[in-house]
Amino acid sequence: MVAALSLDLIVRAIRKARQRFTQDIQHRVPDDSPPSPMLSRRNFLTSLGITAVPAATLSLAGISMSQLGKFRILPYHLSIAGWPRELDGYTITVVADVHTGVFSTQKMLDDIADATNRLRSDLILLAGDLINISLSDLPNALDMVLRLQARDGVYMIQGNHDVIQGPDHFDQAVRRRGVNLLVDDVATITPARMGVPFQLLGTRWTSDLGRDESVAYTAALRDPSMFALMLAHHPHSWDIAADAGIPLVISGHTHGGQIMLTNRIGAGPLRFKYWSGRYDRPNSTLIVSNGVGNWFPLRVNAPAEILQITMHPKA
Repeated sequence: MVAALSLDLIVRAIRKARQRFTQDIQHRVPDDSPPSPMLSRRNFLTSLGITAVPAATLSLAGISMSQLGKFRILPYHLSIAGWPRELDGYTITVVADVHTGVFSTQKMLDDIADATNRLRSDLILLAGDLINISLSDLPNALDMVLRLQARDGVYMIQGNHDVIQGPDHFDQAVRRRGVNLLVDDVATITPARMGVPFQLLGTRWTSDLGRDESVAYTAALRDPSMFALMLAHHPHSWDIAADAGIPLVISGHTHGGQIMLTNRIGAGPLRFKYWSGRYDRPNSTLIVSNGVGNWFPLRVNAPAEILQITMHPKA
């Protein structure tokens, strides 16, 4: 489907460029007039443009095709103040931005589930955008989620793409399948092999105007006697969460910037304050996943990934 889409774009670009080129010549040069040197150079450059556009599109299509379904496992070792010493070595796998839909395949979903399960984590968190747009893709996406195995369960939150066709429809469909969905809610996790509980907070997806309110509301659900980890799809949620004293926030949404020239130059910093990796404040840490799937099938210096976080108490 991706190849067909790319080919269609190329054909349309060629036809449009040819049409404009022909109209330009007919408009500027009468049939009985020889072309001027200036016009000849213009026509030559236009011809190059006609060739370059589809060539570049074809090249990018080839790159994007080669990237689809590929991802890395990126490990983090976090030493966080307040993390229980009894839970030293606790593992959390983060799967963000699967975007099940036009740019995913069944093999990709199977590979995500298999790679996640091989990590044998204590807890698995899905940080939003399980589907790309259509709720018709949700059953297949949830089949993948139900394959995931962790000692202390699998939990997920909404992303912006999940709720395009209505948050209520998405939430109801997820819960009917028995998947743990946190929407401005909290779950207490009692580790099976270590026994010291901590809290998992999950925010809803909302517009920029409502995001701070959602994060503040959810942070207020925290039991101050327990360590709290917050799942929030948009990384800018960290600002309010850190102010509320949440020691760890995990996000996705940015795709690592998607198109990056370097680690610091590209679409990421143009759109987001926090776009990939780890960010620290004295009382709080943010981890932003590049995500494992694609809404747009091209990444440059922003590789798809699954995160494996190993938690340690701060010395």
